[in-house]
Amino acid sequence: MNTLDLFAELAAAITAHRQLAGHARAGLEAATPDLIAAIRHGSGQSAKVEAILWSCWNGDLCDALAGLDANLAKAVVAMISARAHLAGDADDLLRKIIQQSGSQPPTAP
Repeated sequence: MNTLDLFAELAAAITAHRQLAGHARAGLEAATPDLIAAIRHGSGQSAKVEAILWSCWNGDLCDALAGLDANLAKAVVAMISARAHLAGDADDLLRKIIQQSGSQPPTAP
């Protein structure tokens, strides 16, 4: 493989990553109202979403996806995708969910 091919491959990878990051940001922005409402609801699902939110915030994902309804699971996946593709650039979006939902970090067992 010549140098031009390597640069073209690298450029394509960077472009693909930027597109994924853009989709992740848009997905989390669209899902933010659903996530905030779910956490505020105070149900069993809200506890799971809140655990995932804090896992995304802290970078340590957990098992809390099991049993969520389809729409809420889609919103949670958007949150996880944004964290995965945006890394620290997702902090402002996650902070908005934390602040507007009134969520608190989980307590140690």
